[in-house]
Amino acid sequence: MERNIEVRVFSSFEEENAAEHRRLAGMTHDDRLREFAVLQARRWGDDWGRAPMEKRVTWERVSW
Repeated sequence: MERNIEVRVFSSFEEENAAEHRRLAGMTHDDRLREFAVLQARRWGDDWGRAPMEKRVTWERVSW
């Protein structure tokens, strides 16, 4: 499976937020739901929707 990764460097948080809003505006409703499902699976795994959620902060490290 080939992955195309684009890395962009922004000069401000405002510029990054504007780029993220443009990206989201170009997504379909199904695309947004798929992205949400991926994030939920990363955070909660198989427990998503089965067990009461605790308030926690998490982060993940990426290799790139």
